[in-house]
Amino acid sequence: MYYAADKQRAERAIAELRAARSGERTQALARLKQLRNEIAPERGDHAHLEAWEAIRMLYEALRKGHSEGLGPLWDDALLKAEIWYASLR
Repeated sequence: MYYAADKQRAERAIAELRAARSGERTQALARLKQLRNEIAPERGDHAHLEAWEAIRMLYEALRKGHSEGLGPLWDDALLKAEIWYASLR
């Protein structure tokens, strides 16, 4: 049960990150906040924790008004979400 739910959450995280990256700042903030809260790890899965932390760091940087130079944070969050998803296959 956890496996299927986590796989769906990881897949959704990837889709949300891609959509948020191409949107405007306020929409991206709303999506990232919701995503950060929805995928907060309940168990000790390392890949899940890494993805959540990357999304949290991206959200915090965007919230503080840093809208330029976030490419590496977006890339890191997306990569770690993809690694999390791949770990569930």
